[in-house]
Amino acid sequence: MVKDDAAAKPAIAGSRSALLYLVGSLLQGLGLLLIQPFAVRVLDGTQWGLVSTAVVTIQVVVVLLSAGLPLAITQRWFAPGNGRDRSLGMYGFMAIACLAIGLAAAAVVAFATGAGGTGIAWTTVLAMVCIGLLGPVLGCQAVLRAQDRPMAFVLLSIGSSVLANLAGLVAIAVGTPTAANYLGAYTAAVLATALLAVVLVRPRAPWTVKGVVGESGRIALPLLPHTGALMLLTQGAVLLLAAVSGPATAGQYGAVLIFATGPLTVLNALNNSWSTRIMSVGRDELGPTLRAVLVEAALSAAAVGMLASAAASVGSAVLTTDPTLLAPVAQVLPLMSVGYAAFLIAGNVVYVLHRTTMMAYLTPAALLLSSGAALVPALAGDLLAVAAAHAAGFTVLGLAYWLAVRAATPGAWPMKVFVLAFAAHAALIVVLLLVPVSLATGLVEAGVVGAGAAAAALLVVKRRRIVEPSPAN
Repeated sequence: MVKDDAAAKPAIAGSRSALLYLVGSLLQGLGLLLIQPFAVRVLDGTQWGLVSTAVVTIQVVVVLLSAGLPLAITQRWFAPGNGRDRSLGMYGFMAIACLAIGLAAAAVVAFATGAGGTGIAWTTVLAMVCIGLLGPVLGCQAVLRAQDRPMAFVLLSIGSSVLANLAGLVAIAVGTPTAANYLGAYTAAVLATALLAVVLVRPRAPWTVKGVVGESGRIALPLLPHTGALMLLTQGAVLLLAAVSGPATAGQYGAVLIFATGPLTVLNALNNSWSTRIMSVGRDELGPTLRAVLVEAALSAAAVGMLASAAASVGSAVLTTDPTLLAPVAQVLPLMSVGYAAFLIAGNVVYVLHRTTMMAYLTPAALLLSSGAALVPALAGDLLAVAAAHAAGFTVLGLAYWLAVRAATPGAWPMKVFVLAFAAHAALIVVLLLVPVSLATGLVEAGVVGAGAAAAALLVVKRRRIVEPSPAN
């Protein structure tokens, strides 16, 4: 006899799961960094441009199409009654919707480009197919996160990105070096990953679970503005600079944008564990669990952000041709980490409270404020001020979401920890900006901050072993 969902005690993701998500994220990023240098040398500039544009299109459109449904799927898994059926039904809705949209878009592109007389744009067609296939992958990962199965989650992440790009590299190395061949092999790997996803977690047809179709639509549609605004908060500064200062200035900023996206990627990986811990407890236990997760998130964000700032001088020397100009920009960008961590945790609470409609205006409002603050310096080509406005945008985002949920979670928010984390990171940046930029000083900065972070991490681990919190409390 199957136990009722409310009676089943779900596993709560702990430090092991968080570590696996983090390692998986790092492997994913490292794998892509190892593959790209070979691919750009096998393909000519035009063909590589087609590949990179297609891959970016896949990433952007998939995020827009998923529009908040993955976290909703995770949250529904822990809901009482038929929560797991609703979660699997929502997973099925997401898989079917993405497949339908992706395949329809592929057909339209094939017809339109074929009728134009220039030949079918196969790279775009294959990109649309990949978009459709990634719907089942993201839906499956949402359930795997709820089930606390990080190994399977990471396997799907690597299959749909690293292995897909590796398949593309092999295809152009042994065959004709064209974008179409690369993306054909890429698509085959994504298809295999999608099939694996369905095997790992079998979705339910959404029409077999009462109310799931309507519920999925009500969640996804209001979150489209939020998802688009969040993407622009992350990468929109490059577009703004390109529009008002020209592509060269935008390219300079884009060269160090990894110092913003890198820390955010690490925090997103850790949030797979944080979200499960928050969503797996009842309302009565939410306060203590939320407080513990928030302290962990604030300290993690400070550590990741400070390490990124400290590594900026070395990174700028490697990644750019003008480190003197761009190292300060790279040092300031990671300041967004603490605000982003607050947003992630508050966003999880928003899903628990079923108040996702507010995300349709909170995130766009933060984007407007950030863009407004960045406009004047962008017109002047002041990259350091643009970076400060960029980081401030995520700080505002975190504050806005905290204000939105604090009344429903009284006493759970250790704001002193967040303020101290932000202040410590800001103080470090001030010190770094006063030090002349060079590879030698950069190595010293990275070494000192890295050693400090390692020592702090060891102290935290030691304290946890001495004082182990009771699961019941």
